[in-house]
Parts: sequence; structure tokens; C-alpha cells
Amino acid sequence: MIKQILIALIPLLLSGFIHGQGPIYIATAIEKESIKEYLHAVDSNVVLIDFMKVKKSKRLETFEKVSGLLLSGGRDVHPSTYGKKDSLKICVTHKKRDEVELFLLGQSFNDSLPILGICRGHQIINASLNGELIQDIPSQYKASVEITHRDPEEKNYVYHQIELEQDSELLKLYGQATFEVNSFHHQAVKIHGDGMKIVAHAADGLNEASEWAKGLDDRWVIGVQWHPERMYQKEPNHLNIARDFLKNCKP
Repeated sequence: MIKQILIALIPLLLSGFIHGQGPIYIATAIEKESIKEYLHAVDSNVVLIDFMKVKKSKRLETFEKVSGLLLSGGRDVHPSTYGKKDSLKICVTHKKRDEVELFLLGQSFNDSLPILGICRGHQIINASLNGELIQDIPSQYKASVEITHRDPEEKNYVYHQIELEQDSELLKLYGQATFEVNSFHHQAVKIHGDGMKIVAHAADGLNEASEWAKGLDDRWVIGVQWHPERMYQKEPNHLNIARDFLKNCKP
């Protein structure tokens, strides 16, 4: 009988509900399995809400139960978001996603919710705060050191080293200033958004991460150009971002 009771309790123990902890709702746009698995590696109670599937009339009501915002990778941010034209006619955009994510960012900043941006997410955080993007790295960014930031065939990740700033919060989370990251992008943050600061660079000088300039105790906002959700299983340090993000998401 005791054995049967213990077996019955295992799912509750794993979910955390036995300790009175309910679900943590995280807003996103276009829910991705890799992001869900990344967050569940820290806390299985996390529930992602895909606001691309939420009716416009229901957004505010649905957002009321949200504890944090995670914006993942995807298509290019439309240049009109940061006051520019698609001068190269090269951007592959998703205007509805831009509109949804700008709504989510506005609400999250208003409510002082934690915000984590990955790849495109890093870019649109800065674009939404009057920053600017490089629309195409190969044709618009020149440096004395040549780094490949995206597979020319757009099939696989490429890898290169980055270096974190010594006074960055990301350095505290990773515990090391230099390490290798995966890369799959042809755009990058050219000018950081208001209130943000650039805290990581590749060897060619390109911006690889940004965070809230006044510190995470003021606002928890981090954007990274790499994909930690694709690296944490082999390199557990990448899980520290998700862990700290969720720690600051209060149900």
C-alpha cells in the first residue's frame, strides 16, 4: 500500500504542486518545442502562452496572468519597426509577429516583467526601444576579422567565440568571459535600444548580447544573439539564463 501511494505521488512531486506551486505562465510568440524543453529543464510548471493564437480582443485579459516574456528566434524584424526601409530588399519578415511582440514588449515593460530575447528576440527588444539593426551583415558590416554568422546554405548552425564585458550580468550567470556560441543570423543590433547596453561581442566586433543598463535588479531584461536552448544539454552553463529568468518570474 505504501509503495502504491508513493508511486501515485511521483507525478505531483515532479510537477511541484505538492508544495503549493502552481503554473508559471510565460508569454511568447510562436511557441517552439525547443524553448519549452529549455524552460522545463529548470521548472516543469512553466506554461507558454502563444500570443499569435490569442485574439486581439483577448490579449490584455490573457496577459494579466503572465509572469514573464520570452521572445525566440525567427524571421527578420521589419525595418519599419526601427524607422527604416527594407533598402536591400532582402528581409524575410513576419509583420503580424512584429505587431504581437511589440504589444508584448510594451505590456511587459509597463508591468516590469522579466524579458528574455533570443536571436530575433534580442533584436526586437532593442528595435522596440529606438535601437537600430544591421539589415544584412555580409553586405553592410565590414571588419578586419572575418566571422561567419550564418551558414550560407541556411541549413546548420555555425560556431564562433564571443567575449562578455567584465561588468555584465551575463558574465555573472555564465562564470566565464569567453566561450563558443552557435549562430544562425544575418542581422544584428547596430544601435542598442534606450535603457539597454551592449555586453558581448564576437571577434569581428559585432554585438552578441545586450542587457538592461541599470542592472537586472532594476529590470530583468537580457537579449542574446545565440541560441542557449540548443546548447544547454551539452553545455549546462547555458541553462543559467533560463534559471535566473524564471527565478524572477513571480506567479
